Amino acid sequence: MDLQTVNQENFDISKPINLAPREMTLFKSELDKQFAEGNGVNILKALHNAFYLAGLERSIKQFDEGKVVQFTAEQWEAFVNEQNLL
Repeated sequence: MDLQTVNQENFDISKPINLAPREMTLFKSELDKQFAEGNGVNILKALHNAFYLAGLERSIKQFDEGKVVQFTAEQWEAFVNEQNLL
């Protein structure tokens, strides 16, 4: 199955958009919020926000579970300074 990244520039209605259960819940919440604001509905914005918020929740969960690498400011600076960026 060919999935797509959803944004205004590359949206292709012929390709499926699959939502995980949490993404679907967030998508519905975003649509409800837009309806309540009374300024019309922007489906692409609601999809983008749902994907973004679900990803943010996953990142926070990974952080809380200690599944991320952490640097002190000094360690990060040393790492960056060791890179040969030019």
